[in-house]
Order: sequence, then structure tokens, then C-alpha cells
Amino acid sequence: GGNWKCNPKTLEEATKLLAEWKNYPSFDRRKIDVFACPMLPHLMKVKVPMERLGVSVCAQNCSKTGEGAFTGEVSCAQLRDSRVNWTMVGHSERRTKYGETDEDVAAKVEQALAAGLKVVLAIGELLEEREAGKTNEINERMLKPVIAKVKAEDWGKIVIAYEPVWAIGTGKVATPDQAEETQAAIRAFMAKAVSEEVAEKVRIQYGGSVTPDNCAELIKKPNIDGFLVGGASLKSSFMEIVAKSIPPIPLKKPKFSKLEDLDPSKKGFNVMVKCTKAAVQADGADGVYEAQVGDSTGVCTISFRNKELADLCKVGDSLRIQNSAVRMVKGFIRLSIDKWSAFKPADEPHSFEVNSKNDVSSTEYELVES
Repeated sequence: GGNWKCNPKTLEEATKLLAEWKNYPSFDRRKIDVFACPMLPHLMKVKVPMERLGVSVCAQNCSKTGEGAFTGEVSCAQLRDSRVNWTMVGHSERRTKYGETDEDVAAKVEQALAAGLKVVLAIGELLEEREAGKTNEINERMLKPVIAKVKAEDWGKIVIAYEPVWAIGTGKVATPDQAEETQAAIRAFMAKAVSEEVAEKVRIQYGGSVTPDNCAELIKKPNIDGFLVGGASLKSSFMEIVAKSIPPIPLKKPKFSKLEDLDPSKKGFNVMVKCTKAAVQADGADGVYEAQVGDSTGVCTISFRNKELADLCKVGDSLRIQNSAVRMVKGFIRLSIDKWSAFKPADEPHSFEVNSKNDVSSTEYELVES
């Protein structure tokens, strides 16, 4: 996330920055949440172009009260009515320069959640508090009033942003080990004060002089889930920080199903089979080959266009099929082996006996729209 604070001076500058962000490759919004906090006069003007880039707008602050005689305040319900879905609360500048207390911050979190907003909850210690060894004590003190007001199931709507105050805008940055140690302590406190499940799932950001040069090392730490970026979010290179923060796709072993589980709604079907009928050219379909494969639950017709695969379809051979597509051909199921599929000999011969009595491809289906 990016906190623009009381910047930039003009709407023209804000619009120019978004145009510069647009020059960077788009990111996968399924893998990362990105927000930015414009100052209030610009917020509604930049909302639409920002969202087109995949970046949510986030208010920098909200009122601890509702609507009414509260001059200068903006209520959470008013933000929500303006289609703003995020608000930040508890930033150190609000706490140290404007006297907001831990209880004030907790009241704002409560108001925000009640209005249906998501919350970026900022916490962090002053330099003298760190030097006195009070970092964990301060963070826990700031979290306790919030924990008292938030239901366990609502922590999924809150992002904790740990910002050591001494590192904000100073050019100083906590080392990756310092940040990891503190954020691990925050997670451990959440486990004790709320639950292990909440502690495991809650996102904890690091903030404090984050740049494209240091973010890659910071994000490698297991308890750093992202960043709250200040000055660097006012530069086009903020998008470099976004790109470097996207988690790698975890590798996982494929799960294999049985042919009896096939149905027309299946996608990416994986199965271990034996070839029961060798590949031949399909009638009336130029360049298409068909073969039959089976497992202990039944047999099924497979189709493909790659002639080289026909050589793999020898009766009795053990095969491994991954990410095949389930197709309907004139009402009958076929497993389609396309360019996205993996079709190769199994690592070792299958020991099962093929159940040839259950031909999955012989059952006619009628597709009905739901």
C-alpha cells in the first residue's frame, strides 16, 4: 500500500503520477492487494483511474464518531457510501502530531468495520522506545484496545501495518532481521491474545523507508506480508515495489482422480490409466486421433491432434494424464489432450486391473443450463 500523506500539491501532479504507473506492466490482482491513500480532496478524483490500474483507494483517516455536529470529520459510513472500501487508522503522525490515543484508534477501527470498510491499522514505536527495549511492549499496548473491540472473524478485514516511527521518512530502515523479529513477535502476541488461527492468517505489513532497492530482501521474511510505503509511493517506481512483493506461485503435487469421477463440469482432470485400445484416426474428424484408456473404475475415450501421442497409446501401457479437458462430443464425454495437457508414460507400471465394464464415454448426457 502507498500512503501519499499531504501530497502531492496539485491534482494535476496526482493524475500525472497515475499516468506514470500505467506505463508499468499490470499485475495479477488475484495474487496481491494494492491500495493507495490519496489526500481527501483528491480521493474521489483519482479513484476511478486508480482502480483501473488495480489499485484500491484508501482513506488516510476516518472519524471515531458517526454523522452529525463534528466539524472537519468524515464518517466511515460516508466513506462507504462514496464507494471507498479501505481506511487507514492509527498512523504515527495522527498519534504523535494530533494526539490520537490507542482508544481513539480502537474506536475508529470499530466504526470502520461496522460500516463495512477494510482497515489498515498502523502501529509502531518511537526511537527512544526501541532503544529502551520497549518495542514489543508498545506494539502490544496499541493492539490491546483494538483486540477488545474486534471479533475474531473480523480480523480478515484488518491489515496490521508495523511502522517503526524512527524509520518513517528518515532514510533509515529496519534490517530484514529486525523487521522480521518484531513482526514475528506481533504475530505471536495475536496468537496469545486472539487465536492461533487469526495470528496465522492476519496480514502484517512493514513500513518505514521502503524502496524498490530494499523491498525484495524484506519480503523474503516469513512474517512480512507486504508494505506500507510512504515517499516511494509518490514515484512511478512504486510499481516496482508492487511487482517485487507478489508472492511466487507455490508448487504442489497434482492430485489424481478416478475415471468414475468424470463429469462435464470437470476442468483440469488428472488420472492414472492404462491404454485399452490403441490410437486410431477418428471418423469424420480430420487430424483427430482417439484411443481408449482405463483404470480400476472404468474406461474412457481420449482424443488428441498430436500424432506423436499415438505412439504412446499401446495396449497395456501405463500412462499419466494431467490437466486434460473434459469435452462433450455429440452428448458423450471425451478426455481431450490439448497443448495445456501433460500426457506421458507413468513412472512405473500400474498394478490395478482395468474395469472395462464401465465405459464412461458410452453414457449420453444432455447439457441443461442451470
